[in-house]
Amino acid sequence: MAEQDPGPIVQRILLGAALRDAREDKGLSSTEATKKLGWYAGKLSKVEQGDKGVTDKDLAKAVAVYEIAKDREGVLKQLAAEARRKLPPSRVPEWATKYVNLVAAAAEIKLHLSDSFPGTVQTINYARAVLERSVVVSQADVERMAEERTRRVERLISANTRIWLVVGEEALYREIGSREVLREQLEHVRSLATAANVTLQVMPYDGGAHSCHGTPFTIISLIEGRPGIVYTEGLTGSDYLGGEHVRVYNLAYDNLRAAALSPDKTLALINRRIKELT
Repeated sequence: MAEQDPGPIVQRILLGAALRDAREDKGLSSTEATKKLGWYAGKLSKVEQGDKGVTDKDLAKAVAVYEIAKDREGVLKQLAAEARRKLPPSRVPEWATKYVNLVAAAAEIKLHLSDSFPGTVQTINYARAVLERSVVVSQADVERMAEERTRRVERLISANTRIWLVVGEEALYREIGSREVLREQLEHVRSLATAANVTLQVMPYDGGAHSCHGTPFTIISLIEGRPGIVYTEGLTGSDYLGGEHVRVYNLAYDNLRAAALSPDKTLALINRRIKELT
């Protein structure tokens, strides 16, 4: 995991996952646990997904119901305290804040996008061109958000976060911003691909059907060896999927990587495209 403050949102997610594990270890369904905890319908789900904080009273009740060991209780109390901290507002839509914090604390990230390069690896000019056409980002926020996107990948590289990126061949041809901006973006990802912790692949036009048609997504693993969280995004909101969804998306991603060009062939294709744009 990145050696930095992961922030209260991530601590809340980790706490929720720990409480879910404790419930499952106890053999309780969500309905049974909700009844024993005396919580309103839906509260447990929000807590386990990291969408709702936990008070000291809530945690004490969960510790008793799940019969959590004393040494583990201390860890959960620390997570709960960290999760209640307040941070300055970020320059992203409110619904995307959770994603930014998750990525910052990730041990591994798997990204898939078919028609462009994702924000995590964008240059400032490419990011600016994308954000300027957004209908949910104000023009006043474009510059700061573009700068934040460029800093994001620098932090991931320095933290040695494992990054897997598969993009469709269309991303190499869609001239977002201009030919010069696209060429700069391609040079940027070519440079990123030289890092030991980054693997870049392209799904070619002639690759036929694959497992992820029309489904851009990110799989974020906070702890090595744990299943992780699937992030999907639309124009006005996002979804965070766990459980069986994570297994399915990981399987789809493995199939996608197997069908995509190898990293060496990907770099050769990117090099040819850069020459065409020069």
